[in-house]
Amino acid sequence: MSESLIDRHPNPHLAFGFGIHFCLGAHLARMEGQIAVEQLVRNFSHISLAASVGAEEGSGLGGPKNLMVELQV
Repeated sequence: MSESLIDRHPNPHLAFGFGIHFCLGAHLARMEGQIAVEQLVRNFSHISLAASVGAEEGSGLGGPKNLMVELQV
């Protein structure tokens, strides 16, 4: 008997998805992101990109793998 595993190979990730496959936690994740950015803006007088920003992609969706920032109180 052949053992089968639940797998997604290859895994063409779609972030939060769309249609019937839309992520149930998408709204919460977006709200958490909004709160995090609001708190950064509220608590730091200056936010800027660090000098060495890499163009390396973190996913097939075109986003950066890292985003280094400098924060000043």
